[in-house]
Amino acid sequence: MAKPRLKERQIEVFRAVMATGSLTSASQQLGVSQPSLSMTIRRFEDEIGARLFERIGGRLVPTEEAKLILVEVERVYGQFDRLSEAIHSIATGDSSVFRFGTTPSIGMRLVPKALKVLKERHGSRTFYCDFLSQKDIRDYLLFGQGSCVTTIAEANDPTLETAVIAKGKLVCLMPRTHRLAHRASISPGMLQDEALISFGAETPHGRYIDATYARAGVSRKTDVFVHFVEAAISFVYENIGVSVIDEFSAMDCERMELVAIPVEDSVEIPAYVHWCRFRPRPKATDELIEALKDVARSRGIGTA
Repeated sequence: MAKPRLKERQIEVFRAVMATGSLTSASQQLGVSQPSLSMTIRRFEDEIGARLFERIGGRLVPTEEAKLILVEVERVYGQFDRLSEAIHSIATGDSSVFRFGTTPSIGMRLVPKALKVLKERHGSRTFYCDFLSQKDIRDYLLFGQGSCVTTIAEANDPTLETAVIAKGKLVCLMPRTHRLAHRASISPGMLQDEALISFGAETPHGRYIDATYARAGVSRKTDVFVHFVEAAISFVYENIGVSVIDEFSAMDCERMELVAIPVEDSVEIPAYVHWCRFRPRPKATDELIEALKDVARSRGIGTA
């Protein structure tokens, strides 16, 4: 004959009585009447065929069998607690791996600050951050290499969804000893006689810069072409010339003895997070979006 399956309630009541040493205290802890609790204990004893408690000198004393059963109960409860913690960690993403991509403009300054925030909030999470070129964004997301991508490059692609996390402007980067470094703002016309380190017209930076120059009625003449903002910053640091870049990339430029001066009548430069609409968006992506917004807001950059 099959042994009757013990009920979770029976185990819970037994554990409470063992912990408190009293039917009265156990009934108060569980919020049930003492007669109901006593009946549960008796049924438990009947089903296992062993006495669990004896009344000795007016006290409820556990039997040796009860003590051995409690050892097994606590072992199983410990495993359940660990299971519960593991499930909670998976649901919140605290013990998971979060992989995402970024292009250098966002990835060199804004993303590290947001990642620091996320690490403080989710210390056991493992992060992978992949640096990408603009042309790699679609395949990276479509084939599930990462959960999302941060960039200033717009994604006109039906397979991708987008959140705007901040809206920046163009700044002119130059050494703090430069003759224009004291100005509150700079117009494109003021840079006509400067050696300009800049980007091709087909790049996101190039398009934003050309649109701003067009507003000023000025043509852009580039002396040194670069593809990534880090190269532009390095060349400015070597006093090769000045560069017009997005303000996300110019964060903390004073550490390199450089200044970032707002460009007058600059077009707006959105910072995006893209993800694939055909894949579930992990909670960690939403947390990254919020962290990026928090960092941008703390730096005085407009958020969406």
